[in-house]
Amino acid sequence: MTPIFTSLPQPTTDSPLVLHNISWEMYEGLLEVFAEHPGIAMTYYKGILEIMTPLPEHERYSWTIGRLLVVLSEELNLEILGLKSTTWRLAAAGVGKEADECFYIQHEAQMRGKLKIDLTKDPPPDLVIEVETTHSSMNMMAIYADLKVPEVWRYRQGNLDIYLLIDGVYEESETSWAFGSFPVKKLTEFIQLDSEKGENARMREFREWVRSQQL
Repeated sequence: MTPIFTSLPQPTTDSPLVLHNISWEMYEGLLEVFAEHPGIAMTYYKGILEIMTPLPEHERYSWTIGRLLVVLSEELNLEILGLKSTTWRLAAAGVGKEADECFYIQHEAQMRGKLKIDLTKDPPPDLVIEVETTHSSMNMMAIYADLKVPEVWRYRQGNLDIYLLIDGVYEESETSWAFGSFPVKKLTEFIQLDSEKGENARMREFREWVRSQQL
């Protein structure tokens, strides 16, 4: 089995590698093999496997959004548990997805201290961030719906879209379940890269802005 895995062609930064008729067992085997090779992201959907190499642009945006959410949770006095690019999988649904960033917020207290998570018993993350800088052949929202992730933020082409899972279908929203009535779509202004400001300076500016919204 291992020689088959190691002989797979490698994805490029321009386009993902898409494999068909991949069994769940083979997908799990590939996860184990590629766990030793950071920088490879795999998405599985009912027999189709997509393997991608995230670009630096993708990683910078996801890291920035993750930092913004941590600052926001601190200022709103919310506990938050971040699991970054954890791979979420559910054999019964035949889906698996590596998040760009993911958080427990509403269920933070329940999941606090847990290192092993089983989606057949534990809740999925309350919020997942999906950064789209390259084209994917997979329906990411269908995968997250099967994983029953209640809230997904998609950042693409400079826009931040918020989707809430209602009756098994994602509906676009102006507000977040995780952050209530706070105008989270305004985060877009702080996500854009700024050659004149360092990352920490931008976080300080964001923190001051959040505080101004609560006066």
